Amino acid sequence: MNVNESRTEAADGPPEVLTRWTGFLLNWVAAHAREAYEQVAAQVGLKPQHLGVLTQIQHGPMIQARLSDRLRVFKPVMVTLVNELEAMDLAERRPHISDRRAMEVHILPAGLDKVREVERLSEQASAEFFGPLTSEEQQILHDLLTKLAKDGPTGAWQPLR
Repeated sequence: MNVNESRTEAADGPPEVLTRWTGFLLNWVAAHAREAYEQVAAQVGLKPQHLGVLTQIQHGPMIQARLSDRLRVFKPVMVTLVNELEAMDLAERRPHISDRRAMEVHILPAGLDKVREVERLSEQASAEFFGPLTSEEQQILHDLLTKLAKDGPTGAWQPLR
């Protein structure tokens, strides 16, 4: 295979010899999906991790340590993410009402606006990304990924410690 054939193959999809492995294909597609999601987040000046936090707290505050567990984010990284969200006036920490040791993270109105904006942009990006699939195929893929996420080979996923 010459260099031009190699480039064409890369532009058209994964190397054919590797497509026999579902795990490789899943990783390939996930990498492209991650890039697309990062681009959506960047359009509103955020990282995907910021959006994860804002989405988790959009319907009510959550203790910061619980956010770390829920989003599988190392606790010091969560501190940085919340610091950044506070600096952007999108969220704020408040002492927990009954546990003086705990801090709750609350979304602010500007944070809710960002979530809504990302939801709108995500719909457009998803339509383009999943365009090769029919609506039925998209639902099947979603259902299968949900099943793997909840009941993967090792059972329910455990938070990082």
